[in-house]
Amino acid sequence: MLRNAVIRRGIHTVPKIPQAVQLSRQGIPNVLSAGGFKVLWDQQQKYLCDKLTLATAGTSLESYLPFHLILNTAKKASQSHIFNLASAAHNNHLFVENITPTINSASNQPSRLFLACVEDSFGCDWETLKKEMINRAEQDVLGQGWLFLVENGDKELHILTIQNNGTPYYFPRNQLFDVNSALTLEEFAQLEEIRKLVKENGGKKAQDWTMPLICVSLWDQAYLHDYGIQNRSKFVENVLNNLNWGVVNSRLYSDSL
Repeated sequence: MLRNAVIRRGIHTVPKIPQAVQLSRQGIPNVLSAGGFKVLWDQQQKYLCDKLTLATAGTSLESYLPFHLILNTAKKASQSHIFNLASAAHNNHLFVENITPTINSASNQPSRLFLACVEDSFGCDWETLKKEMINRAEQDVLGQGWLFLVENGDKELHILTIQNNGTPYYFPRNQLFDVNSALTLEEFAQLEEIRKLVKENGGKKAQDWTMPLICVSLWDQAYLHDYGIQNRSKFVENVLNNLNWGVVNSRLYSDSL
C-alpha cells in the first residue's frame, strides 16, 4: 500500500495576465471600467474555470488545458458541456489578452505585415475593415457570441462571427449560424461548402489551420456593465480602437519566424 503517494488533479485557475491588479483597480482605458473588467475577468473567468474543473474532475481530461479540451471534445456530443466551458474560457482569455494595455503606447501599432495582409485579403485598409467588423457583429450575432479576425491555412484573413461558445479552430463547431431562425440562401450555401470541406476527399480530410488574430466577446458580461443594452456596437468599436498590437502582431504567421 502506497501511504505516501501524491495524487495530483487538474484544477483550472484564472490565467495570469500583465497588470492584473492594476486593471482590477482602474479598468482598461477607453474600453472597460474597473467594475466592467472585474465582471469580465475576475468573476466570469473564475466562474468558467471552476465549472471546467468540476466538469472534468475524475476523468481522463482533467489535466488538459482549455485549448486541448476544445480539440478533444469538439466531435463528441456527450461532452458538449465540457466543450462549451473550455471554448468560453479559451475565447475569453484571447479577448482579454488582446485588450490588455501595452506599456509602451507609442509603439502600439499594427505591423506592416498585418496591414499588408488586410489589403491583400479585403482590398481595403484597417480603418475600413474595422467598420465592416463592427457591422458584421451587429448583423450576424443577435444574441451571445464572438467576433474574430482569423488567418486561415492559405494565409488569408477572414471575419468570423460565432454564435454562443463556438470555436474558430474546428469547422463543424464554428457555429456560424443561429439555428433558432431560418437560414438565408447565402447562409445555406456557406453551410453546404463547409460540409464539403469536412468530408473525406480522396482519402484526405480537410485541414483546419485557422488562427484567431483578434477576438471580441459579444457576451453580455463583456459590455453590459459599461455600455448597457443599446451600445454593444460602441463597445466593439472601442475594443478595435484600443487593441494590444504586440499581442495581435505576434499571432500572425511570419515566414521569418
